[in-house]
Amino acid sequence: MPSISSYSGIDVASIAKISGIERGGSGGTASTTPTISLSGGTFGSVKIVVTNHSSYTNPNYECVVDDGSITTVSDANVDHVLESDGSGISDTMNFVDSNSSTSTRTVTVKAQEFGDNIQSAAATTTFNVVYAQHSYLRIRGVTSTGQDTSARLAIEEIGFFTGNGATGTEYPTTDLTSNTSETGIKVSAGHSYSATYDAWKAADSSASSMWWALATTAANNWWQIEFESATYTTAPTIKSLKVRFDNQSDAAYFSLKGSNTGAFSGEETDYGVFPITENTDITYG
Repeated sequence: MPSISSYSGIDVASIAKISGIERGGSGGTASTTPTISLSGGTFGSVKIVVTNHSSYTNPNYECVVDDGSITTVSDANVDHVLESDGSGISDTMNFVDSNSSTSTRTVTVKAQEFGDNIQSAAATTTFNVVYAQHSYLRIRGVTSTGQDTSARLAIEEIGFFTGNGATGTEYPTTDLTSNTSETGIKVSAGHSYSATYDAWKAADSSASSMWWALATTAANNWWQIEFESATYTTAPTIKSLKVRFDNQSDAAYFSLKGSNTGAFSGEETDYGVFPITENTDITYG
């Protein structure tokens, strides 16, 4: 049987009646339209928060992203974060838009509260994919909402690239043999379990070694690369990040932050929250 998704340009899911005939024979209540906020955009990594989430009872959210011509992220590829007790969907959604399009993205979110027959009207917001450029780039273990966590990180390999899709120049440009073995590059960590798992082991081109933050705290659960000013008068623009986390990682997310002072005391730029996948090379951007 044929079906339609819209009528006169209006999403059928948002229509209770057409020419006096109710949808489903009985119409029903449409869910309240969500209000949303967006943060992130680096390498296409975005967090959406439904700011009126508390007004719903057991809602479900649909989130899709497009660039004006194609869908760049489907709802199936959005991480719908659960409440801490697992009782239902929380107010937070995360996704990574890795499509190569450079156009402005539109994010569309609809809600449907339990018991309502009709999905809400759409709430929309926009973002642009942005890139990282700082003297210090720091990766930190965080929760889905970006809060620091002591859930440890373990990185087998990491590289920062000047092109999208792990192309262009990769930094570090050499396989490291110490934290300072490459001129102009210094890597460090807030905590390493031992010298066997020192910071440079995350950039030595060997998946059999790693930087490991076992016994870390929320405060020192980080790894960073520094572009030293004597060599880099201007820090390179990083358009993608390729990383392989070891299965010893306990954190489910990491954040990327940039600083030109190295202080990370409030002056830094927050480039967003990214989901962690273990034992697989993942490219962001």
